[in-house]
Amino acid sequence: MSENQESPTPESANQRHILRFKAATGFTVVLEFGSLEEMKKNQEKIEEAGLTCDHLKQFTTQFDQADLYMDMRSPECQVQFDLDDWI
Repeated sequence: MSENQESPTPESANQRHILRFKAATGFTVVLEFGSLEEMKKNQEKIEEAGLTCDHLKQFTTQFDQADLYMDMRSPECQVQFDLDDWI
């Protein structure tokens, strides 16, 4: 690690960036992003489409309710999921 890089704090290393919204189709969609900036960019796009979304601190696919969960940290999910299809 270079001198200019800060090591992540334990709190920020464990922080998850998760959005939940009700899609135009009526499905509840949960998206998890790798960064706060990416999450905010997508949140803005969802809200511009007239939909509301909320931030989740945690999401466990075994116990939480969602019609669709996509881990947008995964390159495969990024290719498969098109937000425009859901808003």
